[in-house]
Amino acid sequence: MIHKLKMTWIHFIPVISLIFWSAISCKKEEKHKVQLGENAVVKFSFENLKDSTAISLYNLSIFKSSKFYDNSFVLEEENNIEFVIPCEYPSGIYFTVNNSSFTGFLLPKDTLRVNVQLLDNGSVEKIEYSGRTQSICNYYLQKKQHLGYQDLRIPLNKAPAVLDQISINTDTLMRNELNFLKQYTLHTHLPEWFIQTEKSQIIYLCSNYKKSQKALFEKHLNITYSPPKDYYKSIDTLDINNPSAIFSYWYFDFLNSCLVYDNVTYQKQSVAEWRDLTTALALSKANENLTGEIRDVFKYNYLNSYLTQTKDLESYDELFQENKNDFSSTNYLNDLIAKRSLLNDSIVKNRNDAYQQSAKNRLEKNDSIPYFYLPNSSGQFFSPKYFKEKIVYVNFWATWCKPCIASIPQKNDLIMAYANSPKVVFLNICTSSSKEDWKKMIDEKKIGGINLFANENWSNILINKFGVSGVPTYFLVQDGKVIKPYCDSPENIEDDLKVLLKN
Repeated sequence: MIHKLKMTWIHFIPVISLIFWSAISCKKEEKHKVQLGENAVVKFSFENLKDSTAISLYNLSIFKSSKFYDNSFVLEEENNIEFVIPCEYPSGIYFTVNNSSFTGFLLPKDTLRVNVQLLDNGSVEKIEYSGRTQSICNYYLQKKQHLGYQDLRIPLNKAPAVLDQISINTDTLMRNELNFLKQYTLHTHLPEWFIQTEKSQIIYLCSNYKKSQKALFEKHLNITYSPPKDYYKSIDTLDINNPSAIFSYWYFDFLNSCLVYDNVTYQKQSVAEWRDLTTALALSKANENLTGEIRDVFKYNYLNSYLTQTKDLESYDELFQENKNDFSSTNYLNDLIAKRSLLNDSIVKNRNDAYQQSAKNRLEKNDSIPYFYLPNSSGQFFSPKYFKEKIVYVNFWATWCKPCIASIPQKNDLIMAYANSPKVVFLNICTSSSKEDWKKMIDEKKIGGINLFANENWSNILINKFGVSGVPTYFLVQDGKVIKPYCDSPENIEDDLKVLLKN
């Protein structure tokens, strides 16, 4: 009997062990949290690299202080490159290799390895991932192959400027994305927290896009905004307080829209006034509508942004005192306390006034384009008179600006698409840079359009007159009048160009 009992116990050990380790594994799978100050590493290696290869990478971070952009070259003799990226929660990244775009996924304190196999002409033949998020990255590879695009924003922005068609197109794309996710998980395992995050990304992005059309139609296209009957149906049923969306960038973007920007009107306030107004409103609305860590993240983001930008520490201290007891986690509270301890009035009063100054001079629709007189690389000078009766897409950029450089391929593609349209001009004005770096960048990147250089004096004048608070900044101009100030980047502007050409 004793012997039989021992044998029975021994036979149960593997089963018990399997159950035990499975339980631990499941528990670990669900235990991801926001970890302030953490990073992740992405290591790229290349096979069949025959020439220098362009690679750019960026993330969509909930926290403004954690946004990352980089654009680099991998040399033939190196065959590899490494990026250290702020990564405070499980989040996606977007990268481009020689104009082929991909989506990856990161975890805090983790390393994602990406092996890129190239064809002889430099195009990407195959991508292979290894690391803890390998299964998630492979999901994005399969999604791109199945749906035909790397980023949902691409097909969303291709809908004609007709609200019925925008609604149908957006709802169809959302269903297709959700159906692919559902079918994929029937035969391939993905962590449950990621499935919930991906659903949130899809649903809230589509909802954000629908909501954004009101401002686009009324303020920029000057078209009457009359949404169809069921236009907001999918939005009205969404959860405002949604803990399962804690890692979704588009969820927090949706919260900003619903809780803040839908409840405030821009009336040419200074940047400081606008920051005070939106921050106070965001903190108040968070207390009314959000709970737990969602509320913590939302309020922390606004307080942290305020602290990193304000020149009035007394106002920040008042806000902090009013809200410090609302945090459910001390992590966010302690981080704000630590950052505040490093500042004093002497430090913050020397912060750049460019944002506040530019806000006073923000261009509005139908304003005349400010005067300039700038040279191209051949020494020929241009002024606004040169662009009479033209549609001009103006881009302010700088040679040291990584997002500016990363946008060059999309901009060149757009320029090629309108090469046979004499009415459309692409004007790139380089500011706050050296002339040597500007000429070198034009040659290296083969930047299309009309390239003009603003020396230090002209840079200060134009930044002030155009109200440029950062680069890149874009304007759409027609017949010397601003049609769309502070408008979309090259990958999202084509619909506006089509509307202007039709009219």
